[in-house]
Amino acid sequence: MIISATIYNIFESIILGYKYYIIFSFILFFVFTSDILIFNLSSRRYLPNVEVDLRVGSEKVRKYSKHNVFVSFLNKNNGVVSFHYYVYTSDTFKLTGDYENFLTLGPYERVEKSFVIEPTTIGNYVLGPVSIYTEDGMKLAIERLEVSKSVDLKVAPSLSETMAARSERLSNMLYYTGVHYNKKAGEGYDFLSLREYYPGDEIRYVAWSRFGRTRGDDLYVKQMEEERIIDVLFVVDYGIGMNHGHDGIRMFDTVISDVLKTSYKIRKNQDGVGFMISSSAFEYYIKPSRTARPVEDLEKVVSGIRPAGKFDFVNIVQDTKKKVKKSTLIMIISSFSSTDNIMRGLEDLKGYKAMFFVLNPYEFIVDGTENMTLRYTLFTRQYAISKAIASVIKSRGFRSDVCGRKDLYRKLVSAYIYAKMTNMGE
Repeated sequence: MIISATIYNIFESIILGYKYYIIFSFILFFVFTSDILIFNLSSRRYLPNVEVDLRVGSEKVRKYSKHNVFVSFLNKNNGVVSFHYYVYTSDTFKLTGDYENFLTLGPYERVEKSFVIEPTTIGNYVLGPVSIYTEDGMKLAIERLEVSKSVDLKVAPSLSETMAARSERLSNMLYYTGVHYNKKAGEGYDFLSLREYYPGDEIRYVAWSRFGRTRGDDLYVKQMEEERIIDVLFVVDYGIGMNHGHDGIRMFDTVISDVLKTSYKIRKNQDGVGFMISSSAFEYYIKPSRTARPVEDLEKVVSGIRPAGKFDFVNIVQDTKKKVKKSTLIMIISSFSSTDNIMRGLEDLKGYKAMFFVLNPYEFIVDGTENMTLRYTLFTRQYAISKAIASVIKSRGFRSDVCGRKDLYRKLVSAYIYAKMTNMGE
C-alpha cells in the first residue's frame, strides 16, 4: 500500500513539476523496496528451515500440579535467522517462563527454552503448536508459521481434592465418620428393641433379664439392627451447558470435585458408589462397587473428556433403569439447561429412589465488584429458573434442591445421610 502511494506521488510530482518531491519519493521508494527484498531473501526464506520440537515429561497430569515444558529450536540455515515464537495453550493453564520470546539463531545453532504449566481445570486439553513469526525492520511485511506437533494433556483431579475426604480433620469438621443409621430389625450386633417371644424365635436372642417382669412367665427377645448396604449412583450432566465459568472455576470441574469427595465419604461408610457421565456426545457408566475401583475409573474418564453435546434427560433415565436396581440411590446433578421432555423423564423414573441437584450456572461466573449489578440481575433470574425446575421435580415426588459452587458438596452429603436415616437403600 505504501509502495503504491509512493509510485502515485512520483507520477503526480512529474506531472506537477515538484522536482524535490520527486527526488524524495524515489529515495523513499528504493528504501521500501530494499527493505522488502532483504526480508524476502533472508528472514522469510530462512524461517521454514527452523525446526521446532515441543515436549512434556508426561501427558497425564493432575490439576494444580506444575510441569515443565521444553521447546527446542534448530536453525538449519547457513545464515542468521531472527524470529518471535509463541506456544498456543488453553486458558485453563497458568504459564510462567519462556512460553513466548524473541530468538536469534546462528547457522545450525540449537537453543532450548522451557516454561512451567499449571492446569486449573480437569479434562483433555491441547498444548501447542508453536507459532513462529518474523517481520522486516520497517514492519511492512510479516511471515508466520505454525510448527511443531501438538501435545494432548489429560488433566486428572488434584490429589488435594481426591484425598480431602480421607482426612480426619475434614471428616470431624463436617460430619462424624461412619454414618450407620440402620433401623431395620434383623441379624446384627447393635441392640434395637424388645418384643414378645414367639415360637420359632432363636433362644440366643431371649432377654432372660426380662423374664417374668410383667405376667410372671412372659418371655422377650432382643431385636438387633441389621447392617444394610446401599449403592449410590451419581448421574452427572456432561453436556455443553456445564462449561459455565472461567479462570479455573468451571461448573463441570467443581461438580466432579464435589462428587469425588462425596464418594470417599460414602465408601468410608462401607456403601457402594458408581457413576454415569452422560451427554449426547458420549456416555460412560461405572458400575457401583464398595471398592476403590469406581473412583479410580472416574478419574481416568474425566481426565480424557470435556463437556460436549446435549444432556438428554429421557434417554439417560431409560439407560439408567437398564443398568441399576430399584434399590439403588440415584443422585442426578445437572443445570437442566434444556428442559425438553423433563416431565416424561420424571414419569419414567417413578418407582426409583432418585434425588435431584439443580445447578445454578451463574454461581460459577467470575466474582468481583466491577459487574455487581449485572451479576446480581443474572444470578437472580437464573436462580428463579432453577428454583422453578426444582419445584416441578418436587411435585413429582422426588427430593430436589438448587445448588451452587459453595454448597453442592454439603448438600450431596446431607442427601446421602438422609437416605441412610430413612432406609432409602432398603
